[in-house]
Amino acid sequence: MHSIRVSDSRMHFSAAHFVASAGACENLHGHNYTVEVYIEGPLNEDGMVLDFRDVKTRAIQICRSLDHRVLLPGESNVIKIRDLDDTVEVRVGEKRYILPRTDCLVLPLAATTAELLAEFIAGKIEIASSHLLRVCVAESEGSVGCFESKK
Repeated sequence: MHSIRVSDSRMHFSAAHFVASAGACENLHGHNYTVEVYIEGPLNEDGMVLDFRDVKTRAIQICRSLDHRVLLPGESNVIKIRDLDDTVEVRVGEKRYILPRTDCLVLPLAATTAELLAEFIAGKIEIASSHLLRVCVAESEGSVGCFESKK
């Protein structure tokens, strides 16, 4: 089986988030995330698993959609999010944030961890069902969460 690894200096995004669990909540903070995509599968008639350019273009588009946002988990059991006209109210424990709506991105995730962000990004990359897809999201060097799935 053959594989490709796609990374590019444009496959990154800067975003704020916090992770909360029952009884604990991080402070709001940010990361300069980087993304890598690995795809394994059979070669096509051109001798490629997939064209690097196509994968890179899609990954860059996804990163741009996440860039310079506060990432919020829309499916969290402990973080409550409410739209208030042009703002978003976020409540977790004793904390209450009011943020501009345009600065926020509510994702269909239980938490905004690197692992779940990798799964979210993987879900936005369309590949053939015969391929294995692995997406890794690094919060910093040495702190990387990955998601792998056969499409």
